[in-house]
Amino acid sequence: MLMKLMKYDFKWINKVMYIYFIVLPIISIAVKIVESLEQNLLLLIIDKIVSAMFISCVVSILITCIMRIWSRFINNIYKDESYLTHTLPVTKNQIFNAKIIAALLSLLLSSIVIIACIAFVYINPETIDSLKFMYQSLVDVYGFVFAICFILGIALLIYLELLYFMLAGIFGIVLGYKSNNYKTLKSIVVGITSYIVLNSISFIILEFMSKFVDFTIVADGFPSTNSLKVIGLSFIIIYLIYNLLYYFTSKYLFNKGVNIE
Repeated sequence: MLMKLMKYDFKWINKVMYIYFIVLPIISIAVKIVESLEQNLLLLIIDKIVSAMFISCVVSILITCIMRIWSRFINNIYKDESYLTHTLPVTKNQIFNAKIIAALLSLLLSSIVIIACIAFVYINPETIDSLKFMYQSLVDVYGFVFAICFILGIALLIYLELLYFMLAGIFGIVLGYKSNNYKTLKSIVVGITSYIVLNSISFIILEFMSKFVDFTIVADGFPSTNSLKVIGLSFIIIYLIYNLLYYFTSKYLFNKGVNIE
């Protein structure tokens, strides 16, 4: 039953996203074609326009995906749809987990589409050479294994930050909709406040750690392996903790009861 709930949530979230998933590749092709032509004033203007459209579409995909995740959560649990949701032969844990799993997969799908289109637009012989040089520099300084871990760590950190922002909104919704009035406003205030507070704690922790981490420059301006390990792992662990904190706290509050409109 959990998988069925998740499937319905995933379909609803991405019902509109599929339009973006078609539009972004089309814009990507347009950017690629325009930039491959010999530039003149007209093509330069067109290039700026399609490039701006590309960036706008990338940002819109992330914003729309997260907004639809929040919208699905509110409509399906607190609005008119909630009367059907809460009469299904499922537990509150299953309802909540289905929403979170669908959100994780939707964000992952959007991220994959964005990465693929960015790669298509910006990968060319010069970019490939630059990336090879950067990668080889990492390998020369840190070794093959650490270079791969560094690249994967950056990708993981970006995804965790997206989840952190999304889960902050879920936490705000769960707490805000326990009120009898001004639910949306309270949800926004709680979500933003908790997001800012936790980020402030992160900066305090990292500032404290900087007093004990030796940022030794080993070669070509690269910090030492130990410095990167400490800072990189610290960021990943911090965001993992925050995401888990948001998840378990939100689920606990959700299981205590839902105030249906």
